[in-house]
Amino acid sequence: MSTPTTSPMRATRSSALRTGRAGRKLRRGYVTLFSIMLIVIGIVTLMLVVNWTYLVLVSRRTLQLTDNLALTSVSRLLDEAVLRDTYNFPATQADDLTEANNDVKVGGTSFLALNNAAAGPSLRPLPSQVNVIGARIENAAAPVGPSNYTTMPGNNQPYNTLVVEVFRGGELSSPNPVKTILRGFGAPEQAQITSSSYATLDSRVVGFRPTLTVNAPLAPLAVDADAWFVQRPKGALDDSIKDFRIEFDFTLLNTAGAGTATCALVGLNDDAPLTASALAGQVTDGIGPTDVNTSGQFGPLVLAQPLRVNATQTSPSMDVAETIAAAFNTVAASNNPRRAFPVYTGAYADRLEIVGFVGARILSADAALFASNPRLRVRLQPAFIVHSTVETQFQFPVPIIPDPNPTVPENLYIHKIRLTR
Repeated sequence: MSTPTTSPMRATRSSALRTGRAGRKLRRGYVTLFSIMLIVIGIVTLMLVVNWTYLVLVSRRTLQLTDNLALTSVSRLLDEAVLRDTYNFPATQADDLTEANNDVKVGGTSFLALNNAAAGPSLRPLPSQVNVIGARIENAAAPVGPSNYTTMPGNNQPYNTLVVEVFRGGELSSPNPVKTILRGFGAPEQAQITSSSYATLDSRVVGFRPTLTVNAPLAPLAVDADAWFVQRPKGALDDSIKDFRIEFDFTLLNTAGAGTATCALVGLNDDAPLTASALAGQVTDGIGPTDVNTSGQFGPLVLAQPLRVNATQTSPSMDVAETIAAAFNTVAASNNPRRAFPVYTGAYADRLEIVGFVGARILSADAALFASNPRLRVRLQPAFIVHSTVETQFQFPVPIIPDPNPTVPENLYIHKIRLTR
């Protein structure tokens, strides 16, 4: 009888097959594990990317909101007491700060309420999450910092900046939170969104620069500084519109040179002769690039460095004077009866030295007879002008001896809005 035997080669082959099958199973297990891990990591990454993109969008839209709120409401800081010649900065601006706050966020007609009525749920800050702060920035062209920013202006220093802040907290207890799109698996439920914007009324005016699409609201009639700042308040004329804004009749000499002149017709292109017949169109339409010299602007100028222009204090002929008066009356009857007027000081001379600007509402004009000859008369009262064509500089761009870097004074009436931060 024979005894069965096992071949060493067959045993080795069988063991190797069993080991190979076990290795393949182990590798398949690793692949499955790694696949699951990659899927989880991919889901988490996708959640992070989606949430990050969404929060960037919300953050940018919130910044746009604070920019818009600040820019649209900063003009509320303009002090009505200036137009009544009773201002005392910053004390007389207390009501203006309240108006700005209300304009931004109080009531159903506030700009915040109008935004929330149109925006999606995640883009609707509550009024309690919006702060409105009055401040002063000395130099609107410089970075905002401790030396160029204060919420407590000194005497004779106006509030000129509106700060709008939005803070939407990331805590679970925060009202109206910004919730993330994908939540769970350890992802945050909501996020903190903050934004702040600074809009400034820059009033360091040195001139006007019209563009091809936007005319400058500058009238070709220069007013005497003494008549505006001294005679007008003393006269206390408040007949046309009884609103405590003192009016004044600015007059030329009549065509024969008789009477008292408190203004002058001026050529706004200081490189060209004065043409009175062309002034009516500038009154109604404002001035464009072709109405000024080749620099493209009327200016720059300050008291210490005036701009000399061609001018006349004598009324033009009856038909031309009546045309100019009719142009002023057209503006007076329009929905924007305001213009900026150049200012001269001291004795009249041709060429006339323009040293600054005032803003005024045109009330009426005529070319009535005075001493048997026509005389142009324009009645004005103070008004604010806020316009994109206003040119401003903190320091005058042309050196003035002995002061090489004179600070341009702030204008009471004329401003340009700047987003300073």
